[in-house]
Amino acid sequence: MTTSSYGPGLPVQKSTPLPAVVAVVSSSRYISTSKSSGSIAITNTTTFGGDSGIEANFFSNLSRSDHKVQVERKSMNWSTYFALRGTRRLYERVFMVPSTLGGLFGGGYWFAQQAFDPTMSIFGMDQVLVYGLGTLGSGLLGLALGPVVGNMIFWAVHANARPLVDKMDREFFQRIVLNRANPTGNPLAHHIPDFYGEKIKSVSDYRSWLRKQREYRRKIMYFL
Repeated sequence: MTTSSYGPGLPVQKSTPLPAVVAVVSSSRYISTSKSSGSIAITNTTTFGGDSGIEANFFSNLSRSDHKVQVERKSMNWSTYFALRGTRRLYERVFMVPSTLGGLFGGGYWFAQQAFDPTMSIFGMDQVLVYGLGTLGSGLLGLALGPVVGNMIFWAVHANARPLVDKMDREFFQRIVLNRANPTGNPLAHHIPDFYGEKIKSVSDYRSWLRKQREYRRKIMYFL
């Protein structure tokens, strides 16, 4: 306890800084006097407990942590990118099955409801043949729409990752164009291996692709 210089016998309790790394919010009392009336007013203010150095380090670490989180949200490593790329292909392939079956059954049901007259022909062909070809065409249409549907559902599930994946897609194809062998003067006996990098599914596959491109350049250079 100490005696305030603003009035005799008025105890003022000083707050003791807590030796914690985090900032502790405490309430401190301050006494002020009015020269005109001589009255004493006690006000409560909220301050951060601890040394100023601890407070500065805390807010500095907090700022660095926020910046690190923002950087991680704006970046993606290659392993994660290839994993998402493989998942997207899996979605596209899986949805090919129900889409194809839906096209076949839907087309078959629709053609089965049509009037059938064996004495009539369509475009000079028998109706059964035309209906069968129409059903087959419906299945092929479903097969073509399957990857589109799968891709849409993949992006609906991973909507937050789309900007990063699009960014990594552009960077990946830039690397493919930059590092693949020059197709100019390419003999028919030696085709460029994986020209678009479609078989690359991991970082190790990318390194293997780079080695194949170097081997191809060496073969072209020495006419092997």
